[in-house]
Amino acid sequence: MIDDDENFMMDAGGNRVLIGLSLDETLEFDRLERHINATGPFPHISKDEWHRSEEKRWLELWDKHQAAKVAFRRSTKTRH
Repeated sequence: MIDDDENFMMDAGGNRVLIGLSLDETLEFDRLERHINATGPFPHISKDEWHRSEEKRWLELWDKHQAAKVAFRRSTKTRH
């Protein structure tokens, strides 16, 4: 799993979750990432070449997290 505090926030229940994902989605992301890594390294291919359902779901969650992270960072910037 991503091991970078800048990717996480606390949800309303006090759980550490990936920005933009629910607790269940964060747990699913972690499970999928471990499964994909156990069956071989992540392929360095385009999104269109990912075929397994696990890869597609992982990518869907990753994209959701990345989009939310960008929006979160924009909203928390201060102007000087």
